[in-house]
Amino acid sequence: MTQFLSEEWLAELATVSAGLPEQSGVDGTVRFVVTSTPLGRVEFRIAVADGGVSDVLPGKPGDSDATVTWKYPEAVAWIRGELDPDVAFMTGQCKVEGDYEAYVYGLRPLFAGDSWASSLAGLVAETRFE
Repeated sequence: MTQFLSEEWLAELATVSAGLPEQSGVDGTVRFVVTSTPLGRVEFRIAVADGGVSDVLPGKPGDSDATVTWKYPEAVAWIRGELDPDVAFMTGQCKVEGDYEAYVYGLRPLFAGDSWASSLAGLVAETRFE
């Protein structure tokens, strides 16, 4: 089992999300910051092109349209599909800085879609959440 948010886990996330169906116009880059994890503070970026994940980049360097900050329990719930990203934003369970519309509206078809959840199901089943 791979530790959630480890570099190995992020590499696996890139692999499983690479085959998502094309969605024209769904483009952007989001930096995710997850605080209070067993690994400390973890930052990574997800680049999206035409609805598919084109890259998952560990660390903080590079530009992004928006930065989404999660506390660890909420990030776990989101990645498991137990917390809708729209609900998390509206209820303050995650903080969005920068172009929040790019994340909340522009990338909704990806991060709140069934294809995203389906692609992550196997990864989540093999993930250690401590």
